[in-house]
Amino acid sequence: MNTKNLFILISLCLGCILPMQAQKQISAKLTDATVYLRGAALTHTASATLKSGSQEVIIDGLSPDIEINSLKVKANGVLISATEFSQDYLTPREQAAHIKKLQDSLDLYQEQLKDVQNELAVHKQLLKLVTDGTQNNMSQKDGTVTIADINANMELYRTKAAELQKSIDKDNKKIEKLKETVNRLNNQINQDETENSQLNGMLRLSVSVPENTTTTFTITYFTNQAQWVPCYDINIPSMDKSITLQAKAKVRQLTGLDWNNVKLTLSNATPNRSTVAPVFKTWFLRFQRPQPQYNNSFAKGYDAAASNSMAYAVAEERSESRPALVSPKPTAPILMNDFVEVEDQDIQVSFAISVPYDIPGNGKEKLIDLKSYDVKADFKYYSVPKLSDETYLVATLSDYEKYNLLPGEATVTFNNTFVGRTRLRPNDTESQITLTLTTEPRMTVKREKQKDFCSTKHVGNSTTVTQSYLITVKNNLNRAAKLTLKEQYPISNDKDIEVKDVTITPKATYDKSDIGVVTWDVELQAGETRTFTVTYSVKHPSDRTIAW
Repeated sequence: MNTKNLFILISLCLGCILPMQAQKQISAKLTDATVYLRGAALTHTASATLKSGSQEVIIDGLSPDIEINSLKVKANGVLISATEFSQDYLTPREQAAHIKKLQDSLDLYQEQLKDVQNELAVHKQLLKLVTDGTQNNMSQKDGTVTIADINANMELYRTKAAELQKSIDKDNKKIEKLKETVNRLNNQINQDETENSQLNGMLRLSVSVPENTTTTFTITYFTNQAQWVPCYDINIPSMDKSITLQAKAKVRQLTGLDWNNVKLTLSNATPNRSTVAPVFKTWFLRFQRPQPQYNNSFAKGYDAAASNSMAYAVAEERSESRPALVSPKPTAPILMNDFVEVEDQDIQVSFAISVPYDIPGNGKEKLIDLKSYDVKADFKYYSVPKLSDETYLVATLSDYEKYNLLPGEATVTFNNTFVGRTRLRPNDTESQITLTLTTEPRMTVKREKQKDFCSTKHVGNSTTVTQSYLITVKNNLNRAAKLTLKEQYPISNDKDIEVKDVTITPKATYDKSDIGVVTWDVELQAGETRTFTVTYSVKHPSDRTIAW
């Protein structure tokens, strides 16, 4: 056994029977955060200069809300023999600079408000004294009040009372304005202040140091108090240009810390509460017995923490390999694409961002740009005249699978005009994404019943109703355009109702007879008009009425 290992062994033995030789308190700095769709793995570092021997190191500045069993601490040249995590209610937390500035302003305005309220009380009291004094002077019991006395009192009251009332009105206006300012400052502080800012996560370590050393403690753990949500901006400049799809992330956290200058990684992984796939066991029938009641919260907590080990381990590894921030050449446009690295792993897709971020601990969303993509799109017009008189311009996105897109809301801009919101569902089985952009009145579609082809016939106990619809389409654009036109005919799931003689002209591109939907995909030249018809007959018992 070498000298160093012998010293550590002796230190451990002495630590069991002797009090700690020293206590060191240091603050941890949050450096990396891997945010999942729910939860986050945080990495802190804290440096300390330690003397040789057994001692206690206290590290504060951690989140007060963590998964205890996910906690990991390491440091070079130091033996960590025990750890204890707790919440510190006593040590005051330092306010953020902008919160402190707001609080100082609030204190100043509250002091001014108090001064003006005191002035108002004095002015009201003086007005009362002037009023009461004037009344006493003009109602003396000995009857010695002369006309001159009355005039003098009235003049005094008019002058003094007017001045005092004017001061009271000014005081009330000042108070109203000051209260508005105080309310605004309070609302701003309440909005910006970090949640759980009164709590402080604190870690106590029992360590043994072979020799005087300066080391850095690295602390990693998982917390549920963070999340990110994928979202997108879809910009369509014109129908003859490619679509730009900007992937974004809404990040929010309530960890009790303000994340300042932190390297972010966003992952679509969801640390599971159970990592064991279910399997069947033999199902034996038994008589029911009363089940004992017991508390299994500890076991649940252990399973939850154990399942998160992969999450913070991946975060720890990624934070060490993250590329440094290097700005592109000044002459080139600076895009987030240059600072976001997409990692497509077997079980997750992650976005490692080289630009450090500040994420407030008040739960407000921070919108972060990720990758942008040029996506191939096909434009066409779409009309369902039975349901709507409008014709819509739609864009169909294809080949989007290669971009590792996640489900999320998207805002759509067409020709610099906001046209609405949609939702990308790349996990669906559809091979394309269709976006509705705007309506187009120049592509006119008219649907009308052909009365000459409609009839109702009664034969015996049966009635046969024949319906026919004519759809007229005209392209009033100055260019050729693709159109998808849809119509519907009824389907029967009742043996007493028979749908027959369905006639579709011209032949449909798609005829889904199981749901009765007809689709024509056509291309219309500028100024071209076309007609489409759907005719069908419905036979049913004459003594029963169909709900059309």
